[in-house]
Amino acid sequence: MTEYTQRGSTLVISLIILIILMLLGVTAMVTSNTAFKLAGNLQFENNAMNSAEAVLSEVENWLEAGTIDYNHVDFFAPPPVTTSTTGRYPRNSGVDPMNMTWNDTNSAAAGQGRYIIELMSTNNVLIGSSVTVGGPLSYACNRVNTYRITARGASARGAAKLVQSYFSILMTSTTC
Repeated sequence: MTEYTQRGSTLVISLIILIILMLLGVTAMVTSNTAFKLAGNLQFENNAMNSAEAVLSEVENWLEAGTIDYNHVDFFAPPPVTTSTTGRYPRNSGVDPMNMTWNDTNSAAAGQGRYIIELMSTNNVLIGSSVTVGGPLSYACNRVNTYRITARGASARGAAKLVQSYFSILMTSTTC
């Protein structure tokens, strides 16, 4: 009579394979969840950027149309300027849009974001312009005021993006 001794090697090998499969499944779930969160964060950042660009475009249109008075007294206030309730700041005001807290005391609201406007220069002659090119003096004013507009957009999850542009306003013939 022969005796068979069972050692259970099949059971041990099966358990090892099951553990490896389980670890692969858990790793795949963690990777998938991380990719999902990254895609969501990118979407919120894109929403914040779109909001900031929309506010910037809106403010540029307001300046160009005269809805925002580009000769407003806040643009010409003497330094030091600490806050502006209208979001308008004079030249060399020391405001730092990259490090400031954006709220009602120092910026203005528009659309789904906030903005500030800083006067950068006044009464500048346009490069390459002259009265002879544009016609008689009564027909053309070749002087501009330059402003830096900073717009801030935010998303639902708190992502914030800042967009800046330099914008020139052609002075009217009465202000030349």
